[in-house]
Amino acid sequence: MNLQFWVMLFKIIICLPFVLILIYISVKFGGNKLQNIQKGKYIKILERTPISKENSLLVVKIGDKGYVLSSTVGKISIISELNEDEILSVEASKTIPQYADFKDFYRKLRFKKEDKDE
Repeated sequence: MNLQFWVMLFKIIICLPFVLILIYISVKFGGNKLQNIQKGKYIKILERTPISKENSLLVVKIGDKGYVLSSTVGKISIISELNEDEILSVEASKTIPQYADFKDFYRKLRFKKEDKDE
């Protein structure tokens, strides 16, 4: 085996723990910060789904009311109004999970994978 292979292997062995530590820090501390970005705003876009290149559907919360909107290049239309239960279910599906430590993250990830396999 040549020297280039060993140099590449050494770089991987050095960089892999660094990347794993960064992932751990992101999962541990970043989730809560990401959720707080939109807190306190009057208008929130809860979900956006592109339909085509120029059209999309949006679930928007304005104050205490929720709406499903259709957005095109020059026009936005209200398709329907959501009741409070529907708004809460959409918001609950968008929460970012918090983990106590990396073992908790791995355990929950493993259980999700087992549930999908069944």
